[in-house]
Amino acid sequence: MSDIVLSTKALVAGYEPDLPIVRGVDFEVRKGELVVLLGPNGAGKSTFVKAIAGLVPIHSGAMTLNGRDITRVAPHRKVAEGLGFVPQTENVFATMSILENLQIAVAHLPRSERKTAIDALFARFPDLASKPSRLAGALSGGQRQMLAVARALALDPPVIILDEPSAGLSPKIVGEVFSMLRSVNASGVTVILVEQNVKAALAIASRAVILAEGQIRHQGTPAELADDPLVGKIYLGATHSRERASP
Repeated sequence: MSDIVLSTKALVAGYEPDLPIVRGVDFEVRKGELVVLLGPNGAGKSTFVKAIAGLVPIHSGAMTLNGRDITRVAPHRKVAEGLGFVPQTENVFATMSILENLQIAVAHLPRSERKTAIDALFARFPDLASKPSRLAGALSGGQRQMLAVARALALDPPVIILDEPSAGLSPKIVGEVFSMLRSVNASGVTVILVEQNVKAALAIASRAVILAEGQIRHQGTPAELADDPLVGKIYLGATHSRERASP
């Protein structure tokens, strides 16, 4: 039985049919991996994961989740199939409490299972459990990201995708968020991460994939990419030396 949990084949996607941003991407993720998508601004990273999540039109190609074709499946059905997605912005309901955010996230479960699911999320994220009535909009950036991840994990998906989770966060909070993601991955959840913070991302990744101009240009372990000066100079930015990029 294959351990590939998510794959795309020759995927072409973009907001306009005649202006594709993602250009024929073949991509595979194996069970238990933490894969980071890196690349210059405008490389198509966020568009690619949004296409996987069903938020950007797919013009051709195919996509599977646990061997099942989900290419044309609606976003909410992809969630039900086991694909969690955390967008960069508007990933929580700011005017609702932590508890209310989680209650909405588990609403698709049978009523008898909802409290158990929320209790499990609070056990995984004790910082959220300590203030369930606090409004999401009053949380720190790191706490808000934890809540967004908790919402995505509410239906116990085998795969979770995050789009730029460190954007706008202080270095200290970035460390807390990435530590949380490492813990989520260690629990058995496959993680796909779009990230501009190269150093932090490579420190937790099992594999890195570099996109440029809507196509995969390089991929390998963090050590392999850090040891390739051409990759660092062209795709990761000249300021990211091997010392800075190493875990």
